Amino acid sequence: MKQNNSRRDFLKKGASMAALAAVGVGTSSEETASGSTEHPAIRSGCEPASTARRHRDGDTEWMKLSLAYFYGGVTGRPQRVELAKQMGVLGGVGGAGRSVGETKKAYEDSGLEWTVLEGVNLTRAQLGVEGRDENIDTFIALIRECSEAGMDVICYNWMPAVSWSRSDTARIDRGGSLVTAFDYEHVDQSLTEFGDDFSHDRLWENMEYFLHAVVPEAERLGVKLALHPDDPPVERLRGIPRIITSVDALKRVTEIVPSPSNGLCFCQGSIASQGEEVDIPAAIRYFGEHGNIHFVHFRDVRGTPRNFVEAWHDDGHTDMHAAMQAYFDVGFRGPIRPDHVPTITGYEENTHPGYNDLGTLFAFGYIKGLMEAVAKA
Repeated sequence: MKQNNSRRDFLKKGASMAALAAVGVGTSSEETASGSTEHPAIRSGCEPASTARRHRDGDTEWMKLSLAYFYGGVTGRPQRVELAKQMGVLGGVGGAGRSVGETKKAYEDSGLEWTVLEGVNLTRAQLGVEGRDENIDTFIALIRECSEAGMDVICYNWMPAVSWSRSDTARIDRGGSLVTAFDYEHVDQSLTEFGDDFSHDRLWENMEYFLHAVVPEAERLGVKLALHPDDPPVERLRGIPRIITSVDALKRVTEIVPSPSNGLCFCQGSIASQGEEVDIPAAIRYFGEHGNIHFVHFRDVRGTPRNFVEAWHDDGHTDMHAAMQAYFDVGFRGPIRPDHVPTITGYEENTHPGYNDLGTLFAFGYIKGLMEAVAKA
């Protein structure tokens, strides 16, 4: 739950700091020595809190700031690349394209680092239908390709047939800006080609089968798997059950095959949409202390699991400062992206709802301000 007094006090003290932080500064990342027997490339992205606090005043960008390059990749959105560079955001997130090696080179040729491979089709493995094992074999081949190319984070989800879903992609919000929204009673509920003959238990069985097949290979090769929670977190959508709809469900996933490679994409917006009673900072501390957070989506919402809007980063129901403090305290130093942002009407078209350009300026300024605030506290 948000503590409004704390947020107001923080904003009063840190307004100028947040504004100055929008100017790009040099990134840095500390790594801890490990005596474990696991592959040396595997890290949860976290350091012990005692080490994490030993930062110089100028060392304020302590996570890998990353921007998503869906809808065309880095070669298809050159203006977005230039925007990112001018913001000092040199990490990129996106799918593998034709090959991991080619995609990584495209990022490097653009002056960026490809920090997370995000976007994998696992529908047949998720549903346990014909082609499941072939789906898993393809994913294992992707893990191997990532290892060979030096890409060590793969973000996937367990939302078969229907990925993230909204009933409205142009909801009017603050000042006339446009955001996405979900209202269960208005969402498309037509069945997919797979029908509705699936249970929650079956999806959990399929998840266990999948993790037992892929996690050992990921750990052997030093690749971290980051599961994204269900968005929206409802019981069913278009006839398909959803199982990753609570913090307890995320805990269950990490316990099926305990491994430094079996972790999470901590999508704050998806978890916040599970209800205002969800304690986001406490969840960050739990998973961070267990080494489960490999990637962060830093955004917020207002509403309930069945009815919510995606908010501006400073206008949701989560205490975002407390969330950032939790990442810092548990030593998370991995990739972070703002995920979905508002569309700024009057300056850009709503071409790619959630992924247009100008809202990222506000999002990264806000994120940088919070990062600097907690680092210098």
